[in-house]
Amino acid sequence: MSPVKKYLLASLFVVIVASSLVVLIAQQPILATSKASPGTTTISQTNIEADNATLFNNQTKSYAEQIMTFCKNDTHCPVLALDKLNKTESPQIVLGTFSDVVLLYHERYNDCHDTAHHLGMWLHSYTTDLKEALSYAKPLLCGGAVLHGIFQDYFMAGHIHNVDNNQFTITHLCPISQENVNWIHERDCIHGIGHGLAELYDYNTTAAVARCNEFEPEWAQSACSRGVFMQNMLRYLETRGGDFDKNNIYFPCDTTVAKFAPQCYYYHPPYLMERNGNNLTATFAQCDNIFPTEFARYCYQGMGRALYSTVYTSAEQAIAYCYLGNQSNYHDDCLRGMLRTILKADVKADVGLQFCSLSRPDFKPQCYEIVGMWIKMLSYPNQGELERECSKADDRDYVINCINANPQTSMHIAVFEPI
Repeated sequence: MSPVKKYLLASLFVVIVASSLVVLIAQQPILATSKASPGTTTISQTNIEADNATLFNNQTKSYAEQIMTFCKNDTHCPVLALDKLNKTESPQIVLGTFSDVVLLYHERYNDCHDTAHHLGMWLHSYTTDLKEALSYAKPLLCGGAVLHGIFQDYFMAGHIHNVDNNQFTITHLCPISQENVNWIHERDCIHGIGHGLAELYDYNTTAAVARCNEFEPEWAQSACSRGVFMQNMLRYLETRGGDFDKNNIYFPCDTTVAKFAPQCYYYHPPYLMERNGNNLTATFAQCDNIFPTEFARYCYQGMGRALYSTVYTSAEQAIAYCYLGNQSNYHDDCLRGMLRTILKADVKADVGLQFCSLSRPDFKPQCYEIVGMWIKMLSYPNQGELERECSKADDRDYVINCINANPQTSMHIAVFEPI
């Protein structure tokens, strides 16, 4: 960290300490009025509890705003700020501030994955308890990246304690098929395990992804393997490490077992783009040359994923990128990959609906249907709620595609998992 950054972080620490003193002073008169005898509950006590809850929420939000204002999009800074806060505040305040920080990043940045990933690692390290850490993770914020970081840190602890890799059991860590657990939440949790497995096996993707077979549902195996390959890609982008071969641009995907090759190729495009100097035409051409050819479509889907952030500056340009590939029968795959990523990043369907409205006519029907699937599996709306959401579409002719989207989870899996 540069001297200037250290000085600024120290300044933030001073502000945080000063803010905590102000809140503590403000609390004194309220706490002093609590005179009720033990075992009784009075109206004044109820008011005091409400006031204290408000003070707590205001305090954590204030800290989160300060951290957000200071750190902006520096991925490591929020973790350092929380460590500073921990020197003066209770765990409840620190964890409350953590939750508010993640929410602010989700609301203010189109892509907060890397920051939330680091925050997830910090969260597990801070709580030292997987179950407690998971209770603070909101899968729909920042693309579920807090979960990814939690499991990465959880499995890293295995190295620290010299536990044999194969002694880690993984199938009990997430609530598969438990009542009232949204499929998206399950999927993101298991995806996070994949991130941790990549770390556990020192980025030997063959060994890491083999553990994903321990999950029974095919979608769970897919989600786990995506976590392995996504973490491998993040490792490359951050450190130029990971499981890659400079003499073979398709490695490790071309040596991965066939059932997990789609997930590997789905996350491979950023590596190809880096090797090509971000030349999109050249990268699509490399997707075209994948063998067996049946896996090329997943590379196109991954191109859509990799390029999705362009939607927030120019949706028309983002859509046009998907048509740079020579394989016209895979253009829709690129658009699907882009749309899926938009929906996951934004959570709400608004940006997805706008994306559909700007798409070419031949893609519009399935585009609106995918948005409808997302709405249905995200919030289980009643018919009126579904119609209100779908009616936000600019294309009145396609609202019915959104409303009539297949409600079956099996169909959702086929659309949202690269299987």
